[in-house]
This record gives sequence, C-alpha cells and structure tokens, in this order.
Amino acid sequence: MQHPAQPTPSPNPGGASRVVLSILLAAALLVPGGAAIAKSFQPDLGAFLVTCLPGSRNCDQMDVSGFSDFAGQLAAAVMPRFPGPIASLGSQGFEVAYTVGMTELDRGRSYFQSDAVTGRPGVYGNTGHVMTVGQLQVRKGLPASFRLGGTLTQVFNSHMWDVGVQLGWAPLEGLRNAPDLGIELQGGTVLGAGDLILVHAGAAVILSKSFGVAGLFSLAPYGGYQFMYVSASSHLTSGYLMDQTQPTLFAFDPQNIFLHRLVFGMEALASWVVVGVEMSLQVPTARRTYAVKLGARF
Repeated sequence: MQHPAQPTPSPNPGGASRVVLSILLAAALLVPGGAAIAKSFQPDLGAFLVTCLPGSRNCDQMDVSGFSDFAGQLAAAVMPRFPGPIASLGSQGFEVAYTVGMTELDRGRSYFQSDAVTGRPGVYGNTGHVMTVGQLQVRKGLPASFRLGGTLTQVFNSHMWDVGVQLGWAPLEGLRNAPDLGIELQGGTVLGAGDLILVHAGAAVILSKSFGVAGLFSLAPYGGYQFMYVSASSHLTSGYLMDQTQPTLFAFDPQNIFLHRLVFGMEALASWVVVGVEMSLQVPTARRTYAVKLGARF
C-alpha cells in the first residue's frame, strides 16, 4: 500500500520567525517619534547669532562656544550605541537590532532659550530635557575576531538622520578566567540638519564577560572608556538681529570638539533574542545618555 508523501521538515524551524522579527525591527524605524506636533528638535542656527546691545562688553556676534556645545550634545545623541559586549560574533554571526536612545540635554546655555527682547530664537522649538532617537543597527561577524556594523539613526521630532559605521576587534576573548578585551571604532555623519555640517568619530575600549544563567540564557555585562571627536561647521546661513528686516548672513568655521565618556551596559541572549541596556557618563560634565535595544542574533 502506497502512503502519501510527507513534507520534509525544515532544518531551521525558527528561521521564519527570525525573518519576521528582522522586518519588524526595520519597520520600527519608520514610526514617528512622538505625537506632539509643536515639539521640534530641528535646529535653528539663528540661535547662535547674538545681538550686541549698547554698553555690552566682550560681545561676540557669533556664539561659537554655544555652537560647539550644541554640536557635542547632538553628536553624543546620534552616535552608534552598544560598543559592548566586545566579543566578536564569530565569522558566521549576524545581528540586527533596534535601539531607542535617550540623551539628557544640558539646557543651561543661552542658546536653548528664546530671547523676546532681541528676537533670538532657541535652537530647538518647545522641547523638553531629553532628546530621543531610534537606531537600526546591523552587525556581521568576521574572521580573526573582527566585526563590522552599520547604523541608521532617526532623531525623533526632526528631519535629522545619522548614518554610521562600526568596526570592532577583540584580540582577547573566550578565556575562562579573564574578561574579553577589545576596541570598537565608530563614525558617522548627520543628514537633514539644514545648513549644519556635523561629522563624528570615536573609539571605545571595552571590557566584557559573558556567563550562562541556569542554562536558560546568558548575561554579558560590560564597561569601558569612549573617546569622541566631532567636527562641526555650517554652510552660509542667516539669522535676524534685533530690529532687522533683512537677514544677516553668517557661517561657522569647522570646530574641533573632543568628548570623553564612561560606558556601562548589560546584554542578555536567550536562544536568538538579544536584549540590552546601556548608560554613558560624559566626564567631567556628567551628561548622561541611556539606551535599550531588542534584536535577533543568527
């Protein structure tokens, strides 16, 4: 008696769900970052054009120090996240993740606040103290303990995006009684910011260690030092001084900004699902950033 043919079982039953998750993670980047229409993180460079009132001393019409401070805070918000854990993914490893990052803005500088007397606007419109971004991150493991990654970051409530790259190398990894040690190089550029030109690069030295928990999942805490270099300038742009009916043209020469941060985080891996949390602390200003991520590792 002839039996009907049976379907061949899939060698990877979880493959379909992994593909679905990857698609959902990519689609999440298209979700608008908030419902408040009036809230805007699109920068207005007119905030750095200062009206020098009669009798004022040492008044510079262009707020160069404020522009550098603003550029440093923006770069810290959009740069690639999660330099750790530093262990490589293996030559066949692949990871896709979506990260939500929150940066506490230091609003103590005058460029954050509009001035009704001189007509100077604030650099952002009707914002709170936290800038939120969404970042799609893709990483591929390479031989010799290297890994290569790319990021696409959206600043919510703005037209700004950041395109970034990551290159990690872990010369010391997989030892039983020693942590993994490695370095990750990072870089990127901001798009959609009008006349603002902002490029950032950095390097993070990371220590991390992965260990299993009851045979169910693994945890990998990490920490390290992160250095950032930011080059910020502008095209010829315009702003209004007090009582002006015609705009004043101005441009910023490239400003070289150097930032130093301590980075701490934790990653959990259960089967192919990756969850992570991260916090960074800028020194000596104590400015903080936070991030959470959800991803899939193949």
